[in-house]
Amino acid sequence: MNRQSFRNGGFLVVVAFLTLTASLCSPLALAEPSQDVDALVKQLADIETLSADFVQERRDTKGEVRRESSGTFVLKRPGQFFWRYETPYAQELIANEGTLWVYEPDLRQASRSPLSATDGAPIAILTGARPVTEVFRVRHLESESGLSWFALRPRDEQGDFREVLLGVDDRGIREMRFIDQLDQTTRVSFQSRRFNQPVDESKFHFQAPEGVDVVEAREPPAIK
Repeated sequence: MNRQSFRNGGFLVVVAFLTLTASLCSPLALAEPSQDVDALVKQLADIETLSADFVQERRDTKGEVRRESSGTFVLKRPGQFFWRYETPYAQELIANEGTLWVYEPDLRQASRSPLSATDGAPIAILTGARPVTEVFRVRHLESESGLSWFALRPRDEQGDFREVLLGVDDRGIREMRFIDQLDQTTRVSFQSRRFNQPVDESKFHFQAPEGVDVVEAREPPAIK
């Protein structure tokens, strides 16, 4: 896997993840199938903070693993998040006060762009600009392996992902699967989930270290 492929693929997953977690990550009490979608949507305003470790893998149409990564993230509503890839390359994405930073420590470079540039993109849900039902069609699937599954299909069919599968347990989101337009699947599973607990707010503030090149961008890379 080359670095550019990692950067582009990873960023797109983060964007799609934030689209959902900003609205859907609050603890969800599993209901009867006919009530599940309504129960999911009603949780939109409940999330305050969320942090977890994650493992991410991307599989091709044959089911073979093409890319693996792992790291941690912290989310605080509204409009603040910190997402760090620790393997295979270090990369951090930080959003706060209307600004999105993408920082790559080993390359000693960072880019800064306005979150306002994403107003027409799914990430706008992070700021509460658009309800999830305006961006996705949501339907309930059969339960599997102790998880209740939902399919979320973007209303804008021109995006990078044609469908997102969301697996939740009685605490909230446990696994997400992003299916792109080429039928490749990116799976993200979460461990050590912490809902609505105090978080280290210093993670949402980025100051470029001395010697790091800062690029001013009109919009974040690869946002759809």
